[in-house]
Amino acid sequence: MNAVAIPVLPAVRLKTILYATDFSKPSRAALPIVSAIARKYGSRIFAAHVWAPLPYSMVTPEALSVLEDKEESDARDVLEQFTQTGELEGLPVTPILKCGDPTRELSRIVHQHHIDLAILSTHGRTGFKRLLMGSVAEELFRSLPCPVLTVGPNISRRFDSQSEINQILFPTDLSHGSAAVFPYLAAVAAEYAACIALLHVVPLEDRRHPAAMDQADSLRSAMQRMFVPQIDPRCEVKLVVEAGDPTERILTHARAEKVDLIGFGVRKAGEITTHFRNSVPYKVVLESECPVLTSHFGDGW
Repeated sequence: MNAVAIPVLPAVRLKTILYATDFSKPSRAALPIVSAIARKYGSRIFAAHVWAPLPYSMVTPEALSVLEDKEESDARDVLEQFTQTGELEGLPVTPILKCGDPTRELSRIVHQHHIDLAILSTHGRTGFKRLLMGSVAEELFRSLPCPVLTVGPNISRRFDSQSEINQILFPTDLSHGSAAVFPYLAAVAAEYAACIALLHVVPLEDRRHPAAMDQADSLRSAMQRMFVPQIDPRCEVKLVVEAGDPTERILTHARAEKVDLIGFGVRKAGEITTHFRNSVPYKVVLESECPVLTSHFGDGW
């Protein structure tokens, strides 16, 4: 197996954070996490809401303009309230309101303000024109040109107050793409002296092969060779090989070990489709009790 060249980040530098909100309950659940990261790293927060006008087919252009102005004004008022919540008190927060396609507008914000990390939430459903994050969350974490931290609908209440990271989980298929997120995970692990578990899951269709799990030692050796040299020696490292459904095994491990952060290297959107509703990262985000960090530079999950 060919080694993967992994750039080493000497430290996590999060000077700028993009907090994308649709004003939904999951967006509010992400606020304590946004606050904890910003206070830890001295970050400036750009709180962004991208709104889409509702289609009014039975009104005149003049009336439509008035309705759209009212929608924009209402969104601006709610965004201002969001930026004045107790979680963000004392932090430098810049509200940004945009109208249009969320992926395009948020990508522009990332470039314009040199964003180091985007934080967003998903409620895992579609059909609400105002609640954009749920329908485009995966497109965003596969498209934005910076690491993305996604808070899913099942986030544990312990993250309302928890500010330390003690357990990190890195699921990997040992591909070049899956390694995209690893420098960030290694840097976070070093920052908190956290335990980092590397998990490779032998898929269901392969585990029935008599030799599949006999390769566990060689798989652990590959993880050791590819990733462990990049991990701070103060950090405990676990090399885990399991068989089964990848999503189920990742979630089971995360719950059993009370994992604080899961990291995926993901495939960039655009080559096949922008939505992979059956993909492992998306299913993990929807069910995970902890935040999920994603980054891309190639053919990941």
